[in-house]
Amino acid sequence: MADEERRTQGYDRLKQHQGKGYSGMKVGRSHKWYYDRGEWRERKITPDEWEISYQTTKRRAARAPEESGAPIGTEYNWLIVSHQRVEKCDANSYETCLEGKKFKVAHKRASNNAWNVSEKAQRKKVIEYLKQMIEELEEADESDPLPYSVGEHEHIYGLNLRTKAELLDMARKYGISGTSKMKREELLGAVKACIELSGKPQPEETTQQNERPKPDGHAERKPDGDATNLEAKSKDELYRLASERRIGGRSSMNKRQLVHALAARRQRPGSRA
Repeated sequence: MADEERRTQGYDRLKQHQGKGYSGMKVGRSHKWYYDRGEWRERKITPDEWEISYQTTKRRAARAPEESGAPIGTEYNWLIVSHQRVEKCDANSYETCLEGKKFKVAHKRASNNAWNVSEKAQRKKVIEYLKQMIEELEEADESDPLPYSVGEHEHIYGLNLRTKAELLDMARKYGISGTSKMKREELLGAVKACIELSGKPQPEETTQQNERPKPDGHAERKPDGDATNLEAKSKDELYRLASERRIGGRSSMNKRQLVHALAARRQRPGSRA
């Protein structure tokens, strides 16, 4: 009875997200898995299209707490929409990275022989999820890198899934200040801004009002703006500046993330803060 109570209080407890009830792992939590050596098969259908299949066993990176998670024997049907990037290493091997989203189409409880929704309902869900992805791509800001394309900026696979400790380590490497007071999402936004900037050529260095001489006599460009001054601006003003600087991902940034992105961006010659 105690085990059942623990399960009811945790994994199977009814939760709320955007007005809808759900059970299972809480929204915002994350898992880390290791996949055993598996078998990937593919067949070329057209010059740009392949049919694929993959089978393996995945294992938790850390042991699950006792009596947590779905009961043994539970099954799931997932739709995976992803981008795979590969680089040929030698005649027989490729380095492979995969990134995207997965959507739960259906599940079958261990105590039940039937799936929770019919085949017809599952088909409808798949169509809805794919339409949702298309809408997100069509509505994205034109300067934002698409999630399933190879952009000109540096790309770090799995960045959105990094822990706060991992993001703090990356922030130190990029020289981002004020990280002790940042929440995980703020850290993520600041790191993304630095990554996006690192992959773009900086404006040609000319001696202007926003430059100061270095000890060797060469001009050194100042940052786009002091974070303190930027904090005094409204979010709308910060967004306008971010639009002028063509900072990617600005549409999803909060005020603090916009401040850090603008402070990291070097000012273009002749532009105003």
